[in-house]
Amino acid sequence: MIRINLLSDREVIRKETTRQQVSIFILTICLILVIMGGIQIYQYRQKKDLEERILYVQEELKELQKKVGEVDKYKKAKKELETKLQIIERLEKGKMMVVQLLDGIGETIPEKMWLQDLGLKGGKLSMEGYAVDNETIAAFMKKLERTKSFQTVELVLTEKKEVEGVGMKHFSLVAALAPTKTEAVGPKAKTDTTGPAQQAKKSP
Repeated sequence: MIRINLLSDREVIRKETTRQQVSIFILTICLILVIMGGIQIYQYRQKKDLEERILYVQEELKELQKKVGEVDKYKKAKKELETKLQIIERLEKGKMMVVQLLDGIGETIPEKMWLQDLGLKGGKLSMEGYAVDNETIAAFMKKLERTKSFQTVELVLTEKKEVEGVGMKHFSLVAALAPTKTEAVGPKAKTDTTGPAQQAKKSP
């Protein structure tokens, strides 16, 4: 009679099943570790690439900032040069205007009068000098008003003064330039070293 040991077969099957389950578990853990390692390596590489890109962008930004700074310097230098050229142009125009005014005034001065002091500021020309009488001063003012250079001519003062023992009329005038020539030009131009009158008053 043949006997079959069923208990022994069951034990072998159980042990084999347990061994397979342990193997599957270990393989699963290993697979998970490999996947996690791969993810870590990928993230590390991504991080390194991002850091390199950031450094590259920062270097490019520095170069752009240098170029922008150079452009700003160029614009500033250009603006300063334009301002200087404008000032030089105004001065040149002012000099020409002064020369033209002096020429025009020289042609209108009567024989019995001379100018001692001239000053141009704020669109107004101040004149100080001597004449033999009030009529000569009035005639000079009328000639100035007829010219195209002046808009109004006002008498500031007249007073009696002796010049080398001769009685003369010391006078001061202010002439407003025409609207097209209202720009103030340069320092005060003088034909003599004597200063202007200190206060405005009229003689009887």
